[in-house]
Amino acid sequence: MYDIIGDIHGYAKTLEAILLKMGYWKNGSTFGHPWRKVIFLGDFIDRGPSIRECLNIAKTMVDHGSALAGMGNHEYNAICYHMRSGGGKRWLREHTEKNVEQHRATLLAFENRESEWKDYLDWFMSLPLFLDLGNLRVVHAFWDDQTLAQLSQRLNGKRLSSELIEQASDKDSEEYHWIENILKGYEIQLPPGIVYSDKDGFVRGEIRIRWWKQLNNETYRSICVKDGHSLPEIIIPKNIIQTIPVYPSDAPPVFIGHYWNTGKPGLLAHNVCCVDYSVARGEKLVAYRWDGESRLTANNFVVQECLDI
Repeated sequence: MYDIIGDIHGYAKTLEAILLKMGYWKNGSTFGHPWRKVIFLGDFIDRGPSIRECLNIAKTMVDHGSALAGMGNHEYNAICYHMRSGGGKRWLREHTEKNVEQHRATLLAFENRESEWKDYLDWFMSLPLFLDLGNLRVVHAFWDDQTLAQLSQRLNGKRLSSELIEQASDKDSEEYHWIENILKGYEIQLPPGIVYSDKDGFVRGEIRIRWWKQLNNETYRSICVKDGHSLPEIIIPKNIIQTIPVYPSDAPPVFIGHYWNTGKPGLLAHNVCCVDYSVARGEKLVAYRWDGESRLTANNFVVQECLDI
């Protein structure tokens, strides 16, 4: 049985508290449970005050067999930020003011600790992009069988290679869109001339959509995951709707993070659950205690209010 924990972002005190609340005990340098395992959904780094401590907890649990972990977009971004192209001419993630600011907390946490940071970057490279455990699925932001089947042909046991990462740094490539989708969410373009501001204040001309929702006469506002309150109630053309992958209602439960939910935890669908509840904005860390059920229940959420100040 698994306890699926959402985006942690360097909030180690809160992580320790939710583990203890769920009956995990600290045994020497790691946490464990008599019969349960944690599944971490990625996004261990950036933003929080105790990034090194958070990484140590997660990696040590994985190393001792008491947890599994997948890759988040922040781990992927970190790999690209610190990796040069094969010719060494450019960083795969540009060191722009925006990108530096998003990564600043991690850079400061590992200042003068280059060797330790390199070990964690190597660990990030070992993290699978998704987990399919048969009757349970885990991915950071978006599950689509076709996308994952195409990507899997290029992965090494669900893991990235340096070659694939470099290919994915080309924004016109299939590889770029595959990885963007599964780690950041499926997007569609807004009509010409329509933009909106996301949670960080960046103006965007595309929206991340509710891919877990059965689609019927959707508008750009109704299909937008977040920050879409200012979008127009314009019906999306059928030719666009028909291209959007929708998670089947009879598929195994899938768990995601990434989407910065707030308020009381709830299910997105009877088989889709997001456990990111914005701990990095002082909200809460959320876990779902999965006991093998095919139809998820809101009774299985565990909530820990943010403790890190």
